[in-house]
Amino acid sequence: MRLQLLAISLFACVSHAVSYQEYNFSAPVDYFHNETRYEPHSNDVFNLRYWFDSTHYRPGGPVFVIAAGETDGEDRFSFLSQGIVTQLAATYNGLGVILEHRYYGKSYPVADVTVESLRFLSTEQALADYAYFAENVVFPGLEDHDLTAPATPWIAYGGSYAGAMVAFLRKIYPDTFWGAVSSSGVTAAIIDYWDYYEPIRNYGPADCISTIQTITDIVDRILIDHPTNHTLHAQLQRAFGLSPAIDNADFVSLLSRPMDAFQSRNWDPAVGSYEFRHYCDNITSPVPLYPQTNNTALLPYLVKSAGYNPRNKTLLASLLNNIGYINASNPSTTTTTTSNSSSQLSKSSSTSWNYQVCTEWGYFMPGSSVPANISPLLSRLITLEYTSSFCHADFHISTPPNIENINKHGGFDFSFPRVALIGGVADPWRDATPHAEWLSTRESTESEPFILIDVGEEEVWDGIRGGVHHWDQNGVFGVEGGEVPKGVKEVQSEIVGFVGGWLDLWEEEYGSGYTADIY
Repeated sequence: MRLQLLAISLFACVSHAVSYQEYNFSAPVDYFHNETRYEPHSNDVFNLRYWFDSTHYRPGGPVFVIAAGETDGEDRFSFLSQGIVTQLAATYNGLGVILEHRYYGKSYPVADVTVESLRFLSTEQALADYAYFAENVVFPGLEDHDLTAPATPWIAYGGSYAGAMVAFLRKIYPDTFWGAVSSSGVTAAIIDYWDYYEPIRNYGPADCISTIQTITDIVDRILIDHPTNHTLHAQLQRAFGLSPAIDNADFVSLLSRPMDAFQSRNWDPAVGSYEFRHYCDNITSPVPLYPQTNNTALLPYLVKSAGYNPRNKTLLASLLNNIGYINASNPSTTTTTTSNSSSQLSKSSSTSWNYQVCTEWGYFMPGSSVPANISPLLSRLITLEYTSSFCHADFHISTPPNIENINKHGGFDFSFPRVALIGGVADPWRDATPHAEWLSTRESTESEPFILIDVGEEEVWDGIRGGVHHWDQNGVFGVEGGEVPKGVKEVQSEIVGFVGGWLDLWEEEYGSGYTADIY
């Protein structure tokens, strides 16, 4: 069993990214001494890591802060060296900053991570970090300039979880953050997020999606329609290279892993992954691509047991190639379900994000919840209980996440002046945002831009129609305009335009020497 992280699979390793000097900022561990959820409270402080780029800064310019989100802050260097924040800083003579999220990277307020010491990991505490930072930071080398908020306009930018964060920052701390650009911002916390796979089903290559659905149906017919035929179940797993057999839910979870790669697609091959396209090319090939695949002699029998034609050569080739791909991608057949018996947990992004999922955000992705009229992309054996079982195993949490901690800020209806909501047509996280496909489209205004990125198959290197996960944030290193698709370039141009309008409004209202002629 695994849980899809929102953003760290993308942009975690980007070629050409510039390195920046690391700085530390002292912040309180606990901002909310009146809330029982953080008891016992703490008066300690800890170091938050941050980095900044003053290449384009001129006195009077704004600050553009990138919320690092649920990963090591260094993974966001490319957003500072290239991409939309770089464009904004260059256009408006601003300072670009990355601030690391508490409990990620090296910004831990505790020496050892335990269930008890994780109590200060909440979105509420992290938002307070960002506000405290904006109001108090003094940037080394720029001590003669008051770059704190609200003396200087601060614009927050973030994608995915960090996209939700920056939207909330603007709403909760409106006197500190003048504006925010929320890119694929998941402003709605959802416990049962079966919808994650809907954009994949709707926008993935039709032949590939149909093949995935057929393979999933064959597996489910064997495992679900023949619940007591353990010999048949073992034969199915053996055909996929697993012997002895593992738990059926672990087995079908293993089979669904290739779909995780869809989120990692990007218009720039230097940061995106071709793996989903590769997977599709494999399973839609009309001829077997893995001649050495073992234990597949029973495939016709298994296909017949599922009610399909065992003489369908195209179907058999798809199954063989799917088996070959799975075996090549997962050389180990050990189960991924874990149980933490020790009190100490690893200092890792996955530990921290899983804790946030279990306490506030949800986003469990069961196949069992897919409506009956939809042919699912993953097995219906993957239940809500199965996908959330790690919460008890790792953190001793048996209650559902308190998603109201998040949704009280607006959820799907989130709206606030000078918050831009940017989304992707084919983003698996789209249905956790105000751009959810089943919602009515909003009017886009300069105060509240509402923009959905779409690109044609011919614009994207993997040939799949897109606009996926915070595609507006990255850029091509060292090439002005580069190979950015037209659809992305147009949205980035819009962002530069409306942010300029926001800064004009700040000048009109506060006029602290920040004058229009500097941009």
